[in-house]
Amino acid sequence: MYLYTWLSSLLLSHIYGGERAEYVTFQLGRHSYVNKGPVAFGILPSNAVDSLGDTIGGIGSAVTVKRGSWFVTSNGSFAGTFITHPDSGPHGNLKDGYQTRQHEIDFVLNPYEGSKNLDYSEALKTLTLSYQRTVLQFDTDGSKLSGVDPNGTRPPTSSDPALPLVSSADPRLTLDTESIVEDVDGTYWLGDEYGPHVYHFNSSGHRIGVIQPPRAYVPLNSAGDIEFVSDANPVTGRMEGQGFEGLTMDHETRVLYAMLQSALVQDGGADKDGKESDTTSRHTRIIAYGVGGESPELKGEWVVPLPRSASKGKTRASSEILFVGDGTFLSLSRDGDGRGGNGEKSSYKQIDLFSVNGATNIAGSKYDDPSNPVAPGGKLVDDVVPAEYTSFVDMIDKKSLKKLGLHNGSPDDETLIASRWEGLAIAPVCDAENQDDYFVFAIADNNFSTTDGIIGGVPYNQGLDVDSQFLVYRLTLPSLARGSVEDMLGISRCFS
Repeated sequence: MYLYTWLSSLLLSHIYGGERAEYVTFQLGRHSYVNKGPVAFGILPSNAVDSLGDTIGGIGSAVTVKRGSWFVTSNGSFAGTFITHPDSGPHGNLKDGYQTRQHEIDFVLNPYEGSKNLDYSEALKTLTLSYQRTVLQFDTDGSKLSGVDPNGTRPPTSSDPALPLVSSADPRLTLDTESIVEDVDGTYWLGDEYGPHVYHFNSSGHRIGVIQPPRAYVPLNSAGDIEFVSDANPVTGRMEGQGFEGLTMDHETRVLYAMLQSALVQDGGADKDGKESDTTSRHTRIIAYGVGGESPELKGEWVVPLPRSASKGKTRASSEILFVGDGTFLSLSRDGDGRGGNGEKSSYKQIDLFSVNGATNIAGSKYDDPSNPVAPGGKLVDDVVPAEYTSFVDMIDKKSLKKLGLHNGSPDDETLIASRWEGLAIAPVCDAENQDDYFVFAIADNNFSTTDGIIGGVPYNQGLDVDSQFLVYRLTLPSLARGSVEDMLGISRCFS
């Protein structure tokens, strides 16, 4: 496999010319991590449709590489299949909503590691994508699952905690899926921001379980009751639209890690009037559950200090996490600017690193009670040590974008970097001379934005075509135990 990897990189460098690009090293704990830069770019067109005839959109919200799919082709390219899960869909406010589903998309990766800048059309040859199939999802009773904003609460039962419903008159379970993990048994765990919950599904799309986090996380009203509504912030618990954006797994131990996009209401997510406060919401939480036994078991919980803007101190919320071994994670944080966003010029899009080694484990402590915030008013309490956080990959670095025919800022065209980067996936490079190197895939959520859309036979036009963008980076991640990613992907070991 090493020979194929070397030939693939050599071939593209020869075709396009130039030496290898610059490498940048970062230290976190006892490990040195290396950003070797972007090596591929690809898109799924904004008007692509699935096997049901519906527009494929929002796929950057949740993505993973399917177990058993990653391999090296006879010509030295890499190939595999993405499992992607859209969020609530473009019609989340309509009565029928968008039935939750996951897609399979095949890809071929031809990593480019030369220093010569590619034009946009050349860059698209480095990662090609092809839609394959869609699996619709259903509740435990076989009823369809919705993406409609919740306005009802299903009371707890012997098998389930309280869950969000479309409404009291429409008792369908509703999900806004923002993250996905494939387990070693072929089942799937989905991180949701309505709950926040982590849902468990079998491979045929039927829900088989759910994890509800401690009471500090769940949305409570002034009477202390669980109330799922998406158009207002609760008194305590997750902020509106700020649930489990991040979900990842240590496949060797079968421990799931779920992280909130930003702080809980009582931890600085909201101000004293209950309104979102992006200057006090940096202290988010990551929580761990062992899922290898008969029922999920709480294993750990830590505070993660998210980055803030230099000018106004605004929190850079996390849109995804990826476990990279030894208590260490990648975190994808961004602003809302770029193609399809609030403005053309982005000021922050990064894949950073954080480690919970040395951080205080607050699982089962008083801080799991909403009456005991861990960061009241956004200030972390003195007896809790947060995770260590450091910068790593700058996705809007001008030279890196230019290498793949992209840019940041005007003009607002197809080569403008997308605004909503929300997914991360990983696969091994299998390079014998660089055994700690991995491909990390970043995927943008296009928010179903297209001028040629259709859902349930009803056409729609959002006024702008935003393709689903994919970027691939080659990173040195020494904290990952050798073979762990191969175990995660269900493939043979690169090295004995």
